[in-house]
Amino acid sequence: MKRFFKGIAALLMLVSLAPSASAATFKDAGTFSKEIDYLTNAGIIMGFPDGTFRPDLPIKRVDAVRMIMRELDEPLGQSPNPNFKDMPVGSKGYDEVAKAVELGIISGKPGNIFDPNGNLTRAEMATVLVRTYNLSGIYPKGFTDVSLQYWGYPYISSLAANNITIGYKDGTFKPTLTISRAHFAAFMTRIIEPSFQPDNPEVADTYLEALYDVNAIDYDMDPAKPIIYVLDGATNEVAAINYETYEVVSSLALPLPAERIAYANNKIYVTQQKRAHSHYWFDKDQEGAFAVVDAVTLKIEKSIQINLDPYDIEADDKGVVYISSGSGQHTRVESFNSQTGALLSSQGIYEQGLIELNPSQNKLYTISTGLSPRDFGAYSITEGVLGPEADSPYHGEYTLGKDLTLSPDGKYIFNSTGHIFRASAGATSDMTYFAKLDRPYSAIAFDTEYGELYTSNNQKYIQAYDYQTMDAIGQMTTYGNVKKMFYDQNSDTLLAFTTVYLGKSTVPFTGLEVVYFDTEE
Repeated sequence: MKRFFKGIAALLMLVSLAPSASAATFKDAGTFSKEIDYLTNAGIIMGFPDGTFRPDLPIKRVDAVRMIMRELDEPLGQSPNPNFKDMPVGSKGYDEVAKAVELGIISGKPGNIFDPNGNLTRAEMATVLVRTYNLSGIYPKGFTDVSLQYWGYPYISSLAANNITIGYKDGTFKPTLTISRAHFAAFMTRIIEPSFQPDNPEVADTYLEALYDVNAIDYDMDPAKPIIYVLDGATNEVAAINYETYEVVSSLALPLPAERIAYANNKIYVTQQKRAHSHYWFDKDQEGAFAVVDAVTLKIEKSIQINLDPYDIEADDKGVVYISSGSGQHTRVESFNSQTGALLSSQGIYEQGLIELNPSQNKLYTISTGLSPRDFGAYSITEGVLGPEADSPYHGEYTLGKDLTLSPDGKYIFNSTGHIFRASAGATSDMTYFAKLDRPYSAIAFDTEYGELYTSNNQKYIQAYDYQTMDAIGQMTTYGNVKKMFYDQNSDTLLAFTTVYLGKSTVPFTGLEVVYFDTEE
């Protein structure tokens, strides 16, 4: 099976599917003769009785709709009457316009008219084509003459994000300019046959689908629903983002400062700090809490007070919560029953240790963030009870970053320096060195079905690797610096949260960029 992200797929089509040279269908086709020929051969363009196309004439609104309906090949003649005053039943293009209204592609003009012989502007062209072909995406570079408040901005931005338009050399789009017959044909052809698309390095391999005004400091993904939970450090809220609709479906303001969240079995567990972390806030005086949140309603079910300063948090499917302390130097990691609040176990850990639950939920891994050289270890778990820490066999042999990620199959421990260690049930092979990626990273995601993993190091590209060999196999460009990534196996998409700037603005947004994969059997 071959597998490509859409950027590569389009490049392959450009090489293999580009139309061969042939005599022009119309003697006056001009600059876009190949695109005009393509649409003519597809039965979409008819031309004039004298054998001309007249490419520089403005395209009439009714003619644009007729071209689209021919390409869609929708059945005509049964659509409700749109009751446009200037398009009676039986008039030229009536059936096509009625169908376009039924499909939601057009809606007419004020006064209940369609203006069939009126000229189409470039902004109207963008609107019609985006609606027709369900194009999405945001083009963050934008155009100097299309403001965020302009009615046509979403459509023009989506058209550019799909590499259908690159605008003019001076950075403008000229939205109110009448579009010619040749230009409309060119834009339409680029959509239905990607090999005609221009070479524009400003268009990323991802689709920037949404922008959020959040300062995301932690994330977790719902394994069953298209929801990613984001902890907003600016507002101290947990927000649920639907990554299919891109909506923030709900949010929850937290009563105490939060640093980490963990999702398990329809619950979100959130650390709740009562004081700032300190080397000198020792065990006997520590206090804090963790909140148990219903992931469906995003309402707090309970807040459990603990004698620990919470730093990192994990949770299993049985409702056992694991929390490491953020203070006191040589301190504790503990497990709690989230139903009763009972302390189940306590083991030693150095302050501000990050923790990661093995997918089998029978082992908890940790890495220190304040020690040099940095060290990692593991705790066995039996019915929610932590065993003593098993120390890593390495102490300074491998440079380690302040992170720890377990692969979804539970086989490997990944560190941001690129070092990979085995995660094994057996003590002799657990945490032993396995391999190293060719570069460090700050974000990582796994596609277990196709055997790939993806990393980024806070840059505008994503590196793909073969999961078996750990060899680099390709790169994908993004619009923003990548902060966090998730892979959705159900939709075969890679989701990247990035820091994005619009145009020349210095205001950062959190972008949700998506890589859609194409597969060939």
